Amino acid sequence: MIFTLFFDIIISMGQKKYSFIMVLTTILAWLGFFIVINNFDPFQANILIFIFFYSTLFLSIFGTFLLLLFQIRKMYNKKRNRERIIISESLQQAVLISLVFIIALILQASRILTWWNTILLIIVASMFEFVILVFKTKKV
Repeated sequence: MIFTLFFDIIISMGQKKYSFIMVLTTILAWLGFFIVINNFDPFQANILIFIFFYSTLFLSIFGTFLLLLFQIRKMYNKKRNRERIIISESLQQAVLISLVFIIALILQASRILTWWNTILLIIVASMFEFVILVFKTKKV
């Protein structure tokens, strides 16, 4: 129900207004990320600074990939009026890509990221995407 309301609001905005708001929030997220990087020393930082670091980086990557995936999908689906599906798929994949990147970064910071961890992380994300795809097709 919440997602339906969310998508109805986005659809009522129109693509230009949605894109403008997403570009603005992504720029703000990148600005916040660079503020965290420039103002805090990671060797003397507490856990709150790392939470700010990873959350602003997540929002920045999420916004960037959401905009890129939305524009690519919009470009390939010009003839079809499927805004809700385009936004939904772009949102879902941007979250997955951002989570994979942040988890890999956290593993690297802990010095436990290896090539097989990375492959396993990508496989888990792909399986999650596949499960979502299967459940979406069963509802239709």
